[in-house]
Amino acid sequence: MTDNRPLRIIVVLSILLVGSSMLLYGQIKLNGERISALSTISENQKETILQLEQKNIQLEQNLSLTENLLKNETQTRLKLEKDIFNLTMVAKSDYAVLAVDENEKGHLIPLEVVIKSGKGNLFLNVANVLVDETLQSSAQTAVLVAREVSRKNLFDKDVLINIEAQAQEQKISISGGSAGAAITLAVITALQGKSFRNGVYITGTINEDHTIGRIGGARAKALAAKGSGAVLFLVPKGQLSEVGDVGIEVREVADIEAAVRLAVE
Repeated sequence: MTDNRPLRIIVVLSILLVGSSMLLYGQIKLNGERISALSTISENQKETILQLEQKNIQLEQNLSLTENLLKNETQTRLKLEKDIFNLTMVAKSDYAVLAVDENEKGHLIPLEVVIKSGKGNLFLNVANVLVDETLQSSAQTAVLVAREVSRKNLFDKDVLINIEAQAQEQKISISGGSAGAAITLAVITALQGKSFRNGVYITGTINEDHTIGRIGGARAKALAAKGSGAVLFLVPKGQLSEVGDVGIEVREVADIEAAVRLAVE
């Protein structure tokens, strides 16, 4: 009897081989189709990305154009506001207030008072200087006292007070209403159309009865005044000894009238 087992084995192996080959071919074909599909998707995505990049460039160009237009419009608006402001300005005075930084060093800060046509409002603008809640009330008292000293009515005028220091690392502060006396003098000179004597500065609070009140950092402020070319520094009554010898003349003033006689021409 002939043994057909080897033949059957060969046949089975052949069938398995053919089946495996067909299965492998099918898998390869399927993978190829998937790869082709993914390639198509990738190309489409690249095209979409390119379109988005082009749109982004266009948007950036439009944004830059809009920003330039906005900048030009802002500059035009500011110029118009300045022109209108100059047309309504009645009087102006430039002076300075004394302040100290966190290291107890004194600084001379530009002070500008502008009086313009208005409705009796007070505007206070402070930049690069730390202030406490007393500055607003101090400015209001300063305007009140200046009006009484000058005997001027401000019912149809607005008063703008600008105190702007240069930006720097050290924090400069004005506390306790210590700028009150200087603000009062600046408003008085604006109302009376007068000017300040060169090299005369003052520190002190202002009270409704026209008296000048005590402040802190008197010596540091005197040194700052000297460093800015002062020849005379006015301090509240009773604080001369706190200043000491700083190389310039230092006088005490009890009230704003005394300060006017010494500081205003």
